Amino acid sequence: MRLLLERFKKFCWKIFEPFFPTVRDAWVALGLINHNLRQPYLYGALKAEFTHNDLRTYLKAAGFTNDYLAWVDPDEILNMRKVVDVIYQYHVRLFVDGEVRGHHEFAAESHPFKHLHDIGLTDGSPYLTPLLAGMVDELPAPEESLRSTTQGETS
Repeated sequence: MRLLLERFKKFCWKIFEPFFPTVRDAWVALGLINHNLRQPYLYGALKAEFTHNDLRTYLKAAGFTNDYLAWVDPDEILNMRKVVDVIYQYHVRLFVDGEVRGHHEFAAESHPFKHLHDIGLTDGSPYLTPLLAGMVDELPAPEESLRSTTQGETS
């Protein structure tokens, strides 16, 4: 029964999905919502010998796709996700300064409001750390920090 409900929500989301980026961007432009932070869980920096296209190709081979529905974090140049079942996804971002951030969360299709409010967002390191190890100069552990880009501070 629960799986049937999840599939129904996914079907409803597919109807709304084409309109969502426009609605999201309009809400931001109107000041109804504000998004000027890089999301948490800094994994490290892209190794100097790789480009954003190398990371994109690598993640695509691992089953990731472009995530045009997600928040657009300031200064991001790559935004990809891997849906692991009808409920959860992994999300990886790369920024112009080489930062690589990622997390595990509810997929927007299954739980749009939990997803929007980052309920259930975790670091995802059991999967992401070994996946990213060859391409990222890692921190000892994913750093749970938000970075404000409007003030240039890390909190």
